[in-house]
Amino acid sequence: MPELPEVEAAQRGISEQLLGMPITGVELRLPKLILDPYGLGLDTLNGRRIDTLERRGKYLALTLDDVTAVAHLKLSGQLVGRGPAIAGFAAGHPVPHFATELPHKSTHLIVGFDDGSLLYLTDIRHFARVQLLPADELPEYWRALRLGPDAISVSFSRDWFHEAIARRKLARLKPLLLDQSFLAGLGNIYVDESLWLARLHPERAAASLTPEEIDSLYDAIVEVLEIAVPIGGAKILNGKALPEHGEFPMIHGREGAPCLRCGTAIIKTRVNNRGTYLCPLCQQL
Repeated sequence: MPELPEVEAAQRGISEQLLGMPITGVELRLPKLILDPYGLGLDTLNGRRIDTLERRGKYLALTLDDVTAVAHLKLSGQLVGRGPAIAGFAAGHPVPHFATELPHKSTHLIVGFDDGSLLYLTDIRHFARVQLLPADELPEYWRALRLGPDAISVSFSRDWFHEAIARRKLARLKPLLLDQSFLAGLGNIYVDESLWLARLHPERAAASLTPEEIDSLYDAIVEVLEIAVPIGGAKILNGKALPEHGEFPMIHGREGAPCLRCGTAIIKTRVNNRGTYLCPLCQQL
């Protein structure tokens, strides 16, 4: 699933290459992709420019004057920008390969700009959604989602993390970190990476953590995202870590490989029905 680093990469690509560019056409190939409770219609985007972008967790809001489109890539969405006047970018789920010719059978939305650039939204599983709403409704939209602090925002502070862990003592660590109402942006990949880096078992109870372990987990989350965000996320295909970024991801997608710390074979188990990678020696329960 595209998580914070992948959606942040999409935001940066759009912001750097398409911001302020007039839209000249919108082609929708999968009607259920669009949620339009206000009856605004996709045609309302024609002639408008992307004025601002805002990402919260895994959600990306593009505001065009008085209309906002909020995208969630869900399990397998990707956003790709191409055109003769831009460098191009690709972010999100790695399937189909970002170099695949576009559009293809999983391309569900194409937005054209007046310099010839095109923004493609593709999704092999058809779960991605884009919701249209009046721009002045965006604050209420965010409130209704009840998201926790964004994991790369100033709101995610060490003091906040200690206090938040203390309020969720009965929670197990992996389900807690996956809970978007607790902390927004982390998903399966970066939770596994953070817990490994902090030497914590994913099923440890929050109440069992010492203050030093809470510090270690906070530092691990920060470090993992500092690695992942600049490269647009970990490269994992069909459950296997790809060698594009060397030893990152450090544990996710590396079942059977030696732990980078102790050499013990990494195992894959399930926590809350989510595939979970860990080192049985470094991360004992």
